[in-house]
Amino acid sequence: MSTLLRGLLILLGHLPLPVLHGFAVVVGRLMWWIPNDLKRVTELHLDLCLEELPAADREQIARLSLVHMAKAVCEAPAIWFGPRDRIDRWLDDAAARDQLQSLVAGGRGAIILCPHIGSWELAGLFCSTVAPITSLYKPQGETLDRVMLEGRSRLGANLVPTTGGGVKALLHALRNGQMVGILPDQDPPWGAGVFAPLFGLPAHTSELVTRLASRTGAPVWFCYAERLGRGSGFRFHITPAPQQVDNPTLGAAMLNQGIESVLTHLPEQYWWSYKRYRRQPAGSLNPYARLKR
Repeated sequence: MSTLLRGLLILLGHLPLPVLHGFAVVVGRLMWWIPNDLKRVTELHLDLCLEELPAADREQIARLSLVHMAKAVCEAPAIWFGPRDRIDRWLDDAAARDQLQSLVAGGRGAIILCPHIGSWELAGLFCSTVAPITSLYKPQGETLDRVMLEGRSRLGANLVPTTGGGVKALLHALRNGQMVGILPDQDPPWGAGVFAPLFGLPAHTSELVTRLASRTGAPVWFCYAERLGRGSGFRFHITPAPQQVDNPTLGAAMLNQGIESVLTHLPEQYWWSYKRYRRQPAGSLNPYARLKR
């Protein structure tokens, strides 16, 4: 099964990016017109998180978000298994490369945060071409893990699971002056996070970034790849996390402030359909309860 899947992904990965994105546009538009949970969750999140925007603007962001979600899925084979010369063109961003290199030049390593915005798969690949990087991943099953790990590590990244010693591997990398990569906008398991405001709502937030930063003194920065129009490529953004992200008391809130800044920069390219607020403090209302009515 894994051989068949790999072969299919290689075949898809050699299609031109405009073709992959064009198909994604069709899928994304269908998701807007056909009733489904992804659309409903996207609209709910935008109503809760960006309520200051006019309703028409939120609707436009929701429509585009579904399209960009489909683009992220459709472009993954091209990023994982597509032609190397095309990948090199997408990664040709000297300014962003210089920024990352300056971060690790201090010898303390660097904590690189790649939220689910734009092409996060390409952002991770970009980092691996700048300096050694160890990145966390959440296991998805043996078949998918094999092809995912092959694709994400194609340019040298070291992938470690969120379970089974992954955190120790991150600490080891930082203490050796290397980068570590983390997806900071996921809902961690109970016991692995604290509640901190995200767009004014309590969000169960991982303490891993704060703990790594406070123990190692490593700088914390965001890296994300903006998806350009008509399959023309990508633009990388490297921005610092708030200064107190390493504070044991304030770190989670500061992390979420940084995530808010990134999301509001490119709201239409964020994966709004992910149920970020599914865990809530005891006694709080489930924000998704209204979807079941």
